Amino acid sequence: MSGDGDLSWAAAPIRSLPPYRGPVTLADFPDPTRRPRLVHLNESPYAPSPRVAAAIAEATRDLNRYPDISGRGLAAAIGASTGIAPGRVVFGCGSDELIHFATVIALAAGDAAVVPAPSFPRYALSARLAGAQPVRARLDAGGACDPDALLAAIGPRTRLVVCCTPNPPSGGMMSAQALRAVAMGVPDDVLLLVDEAYCEFGLHAGGPDALEILRDRRGPWMSTRTFSKAHALAALRVGYALCGDDSVAEALRRAKLQFNVPTLSQIGALAALGDPAHLRRMLDRIAAERTRLAEGLAALGLKIWPSAANFVSCVLPGLAAPAMAALEDRGILVRDWRDPDHLNELRIGVGTAADTDAVVAALAAYLGVRAP
Repeated sequence: MSGDGDLSWAAAPIRSLPPYRGPVTLADFPDPTRRPRLVHLNESPYAPSPRVAAAIAEATRDLNRYPDISGRGLAAAIGASTGIAPGRVVFGCGSDELIHFATVIALAAGDAAVVPAPSFPRYALSARLAGAQPVRARLDAGGACDPDALLAAIGPRTRLVVCCTPNPPSGGMMSAQALRAVAMGVPDDVLLLVDEAYCEFGLHAGGPDALEILRDRRGPWMSTRTFSKAHALAALRVGYALCGDDSVAEALRRAKLQFNVPTLSQIGALAALGDPAHLRRMLDRIAAERTRLAEGLAALGLKIWPSAANFVSCVLPGLAAPAMAALEDRGILVRDWRDPDHLNELRIGVGTAADTDAVVAALAAYLGVRAP
């Protein structure tokens, strides 16, 4: 057998990727009395709608049966709320699985994918797994995907263009004009993927409805969304793709794993979708605490990236890595940007009021300044 860590037997795209280092999660802290403040994964600090647990409890009688491969009940509800035909709604184990399958259906070895940078690492990683070349397109000054940069990066080998709004890790949100420029400017024979994992927060902040713009596009497109963030269902892993036409939906179904979203996850997501009042309360609370977190960080003298999502990023006077370590020593987990051109940025998820107070106090102590 190969030695530990020897990947000489693996395919070239696997060998080219950096070593895997998964994020720390709640499972790493089995003792609830010793858990740190988990503000590093953009999770909701609040519980989902009470309807979720009740619906899941009632559905446990059918655990011996495979789930609905098409998620028809959930697809119908999403179709009713978005205007997208249920047959054009495709589910994944989180939206990141669907992003991966977008690269599977669009890219082959030697192709290119235009991806925003910095942004969600999955875009570039999955493109490389397909043997394609990710082409980085810089964000604009406000941390949103830049339509001019995205369109300028398109070349003869481009088969996929990705944009994300609001964009992690910056939080910047594209305007309707910027989205329309991308939707109309990407060639008709190139798949356009708009990652909307944080769309509920963006709409709550007054952002544009991407679907209204994408409907005018002639070429293939898909929007990916998730129940992990605003609906507080990260543990259930329910993502969905809203497809511009039947061909995109059919391609995704051919590529995806069959029973990838369990029955209980589908039922939980459907229950969450049926409680819009709970969602509005959650969005209001997150928006208020996001403002408070940004103001607290700014009071420390830090530059703040404008955010329409459930996290805030700041620019430190030095490298982010030692600040992350210092905050971890104080029982707070945060995240750097994981981008070679942004080594001083720190991303902090919006948590509870107590989380905000703890983060600001810890950073004040680290920077040697007075806490507000």
